[in-house]
Amino acid sequence: MTRPLRIFQVCSSLAWGGTEMHLPILASKLVERGHTVLAVCHPDGKIVRETEARRIPTATLRLGAYLSPVTTAQLVRLIRRDRPDILHLHLSRDLWQAVPAARLAGCGRVVLTKHVGSFVRKHDVLHRWLYRRVDRVLTVSDVLRQNVIETCPIPPERVLTVHHALDIRKYDPSRCQPDAVRRELGLAPDDLVIGTVGRITPGKGYEEFLQAGRLIRDAQMRDGTGRGVKFLIVGNASYGEEAYYDRIVSLARDLGLGQDVIFAGYRRDIPEVLSAMDVFLFPSRAEGLGATLIEAMAMQRACVSTNSDGTADIIEHGVTGLTVPPGDAEAFARATLTILRDHALQRRMAAAARRCVEKKFDLEAMTSKIESVYESVA
Repeated sequence: MTRPLRIFQVCSSLAWGGTEMHLPILASKLVERGHTVLAVCHPDGKIVRETEARRIPTATLRLGAYLSPVTTAQLVRLIRRDRPDILHLHLSRDLWQAVPAARLAGCGRVVLTKHVGSFVRKHDVLHRWLYRRVDRVLTVSDVLRQNVIETCPIPPERVLTVHHALDIRKYDPSRCQPDAVRRELGLAPDDLVIGTVGRITPGKGYEEFLQAGRLIRDAQMRDGTGRGVKFLIVGNASYGEEAYYDRIVSLARDLGLGQDVIFAGYRRDIPEVLSAMDVFLFPSRAEGLGATLIEAMAMQRACVSTNSDGTADIIEHGVTGLTVPPGDAEAFARATLTILRDHALQRRMAAAARRCVEKKFDLEAMTSKIESVYESVA
């Protein structure tokens, strides 16, 4: 048990995805364990809504700019007022505000979680100054750890992998009623439901999801099984990318899937929605880890995922799911049809997926690891 700490959880993101969801989840667990937590977020970000719903103390600052003397001064005052032991950042760009503020305020160790990789080497003078003042970098997968070591001016021993995790108790297949969700979404009891969950943003593979969907539907029609197949997309457009969402909706129509694709929008009842799926697809072309893939595995869904970046830390081909190359719609369709046609394989992989999550992605274990990091630098 670590001693109680004062911790700022900082994120300027305006979007709502795995990175943003992680902050209120982690903050809630830290509060439960006796720490004092303040979420520091952009006032227009969707994180604020969630931290306030969880009754996590929240301060709003217009973070996110690389240079903003006014915001930096506001953060300095906040640090001097609360005197946190730890500033835990969740976006690299927030270093530009938080590191100078911590230095000027004279307190607060800096921990950064890298949720996504970088293709730019950050070894210029300014980045070297920033990263010398970062006490630890946490990465959500091993491939991201290697990426940080290669691109950021920080010693490898300061870079640690701590996987995202979830509350296993909330992802309990036995507690869900898939028939009720299916009725709400207009799905027939005997429909085969192929689904995915995530922000609708470029790079997440929604094009391949729909292209594979057409191949799967056509194959089912040729087989003459009599069971309809529907495709469920759960999620909203990312901030500022509404036009991309519209293009995906148009693509579904262009592929002749207009009546077979359900755009369910943002949902809070993700365990229940996942329980209504027969197969979960994770088509992202590049992913730091893949939070929704972990959620689907926890719900004992048979999964087909790209074998890209952080997904290698989650899914084992042929054991806990099937993997395919990113961008390959035909491979997605073949793998999905393999699962649909082999019920024993489907049950075996779904059960193995649940066991994997229980072993590797438990929220209590993740929180303990992060507490240990805080204690080691504080």
